[in-house]
Amino acid sequence: MLAILNVTAPFFALIACGYAACRYRLLPDNAVPALNTFVLYFALPCMMFRFTLETPFAQIFSAHVFLAYMVAGLITFAVFVASYRYASMSRLRHGAYPGLAVSWSNWGYMGFALIPALLGKEALPIIVAGGMADLFVVLSVGLALGSGASGHSSAKAIALGAVLRVVKNPMIWAVILGAIGSAAGLTLPAAPDQLVKLLGSAAVPVALFAIGVSLYRPGVPVLRADVMMITGGKLLLQPYIVAIVAIHLFGLSAFEMHVLVLMAALPVAGSVFLFAERAGSDSDAISGSILVSTALAFFSFSALCWAMGLSLR
Repeated sequence: MLAILNVTAPFFALIACGYAACRYRLLPDNAVPALNTFVLYFALPCMMFRFTLETPFAQIFSAHVFLAYMVAGLITFAVFVASYRYASMSRLRHGAYPGLAVSWSNWGYMGFALIPALLGKEALPIIVAGGMADLFVVLSVGLALGSGASGHSSAKAIALGAVLRVVKNPMIWAVILGAIGSAAGLTLPAAPDQLVKLLGSAAVPVALFAIGVSLYRPGVPVLRADVMMITGGKLLLQPYIVAIVAIHLFGLSAFEMHVLVLMAALPVAGSVFLFAERAGSDSDAISGSILVSTALAFFSFSALCWAMGLSLR
């Protein structure tokens, strides 16, 4: 257990540093958009591009991993939305954003940082495949149901919005360009390679620091029943469903299952709050679950690694 904590503690400590910096006003008010812009449009795409470029083309994408994580995400979403509907006595569509919070992890900022540190770079193609399942399918289903709550989004508009979200995502283009380069056997010249390496190396610390900065929201509810329900679903329900689906429905290897379960065990993705707020949904519950799930994930994630008997790389 100590070996696992030696890996996980520094990552969560970086998040705590970002939180403290915002809490004690060491950063300007526009720090969160600036940090997120750097991570999303520069650092993470460079990291993903370099990874895919240096990986043999046949190993970049795993269809069976994509399908396994997609099915597990949709099951998690459906189970939680139905449970939330009966627990809150609300309409089914009102559980869309809470369901999305439970079924969509913060693998973009935390997964690429934490899981390879535990399991090695071999985990990266699996994270990419699982992440694509979230972006292409689970997110689209969640937003489609959530859009129905407003009653003014047609099926065509929802589908178009899903396509545009995918097209505009810089990480997807980074993977595509890197895969093309890998298939063609290309290598970057020394100067561009050094630039891409420098930006990619900044992805992990800046992304984790940015998470901490975004977590500080005075007045966010943390002890509400719906916040605890979402947090429990995220940290406990989804990893369990992913493990069952990966092993019994798709027969994935132990290593693939471990990577996907750890992806599912990460906190609620911060983007869910933005989608819920934009739709006029109960964004306070989502915001609270992001904060609580991130705080508790240090303990639950580390305990899960220990329970699965992971052999650190």
